[in-house]
Amino acid sequence: MIGPEFIAPYTISNIVSVVLLVSAYRWPRISRILFVLIFLIAGLFNIYTAMTEPEAYLFYGDMAVLEPYRHFIHGFFSIHTQEIVLAIALGQLCVAALLSFKGKLFKLGIVGGVIFFIAITPLGIGSAFPATLLMAIALITMHYQLVKRRDKDAYLIT
Repeated sequence: MIGPEFIAPYTISNIVSVVLLVSAYRWPRISRILFVLIFLIAGLFNIYTAMTEPEAYLFYGDMAVLEPYRHFIHGFFSIHTQEIVLAIALGQLCVAALLSFKGKLFKLGIVGGVIFFIAITPLGIGSAFPATLLMAIALITMHYQLVKRRDKDAYLIT
């Protein structure tokens, strides 16, 4: 059951994920810029939140659909929240940067982004499931469309 405070963010996240999936297929260059911005903003937001109110992340434990996730969040994560979230944020910033390059670095960004989205999927409503899976599929679709079109100009940094 989605609490009333989560209905709007949950709905918006899922609408955005569908838009990203369509964009990845039809306009992969635009979706690439959007994914760079999403990972950049998420990384910066997580740095800020981890530094100012790390306890805000602990509520994800109650929303996790897998027991190992709940146990981890209420256990080890609750003791080391700031360090773990800062590491996650660094990963998000790395994905944003890697998606800006071409070749192997770009592919590494795709892999990192897909792994990130799949890893947070068990947070259930806390990760706006199924938005996370749709965004992982959108990243793969975007990559496929760029390769299919042999779009050498699609890279943000050459």
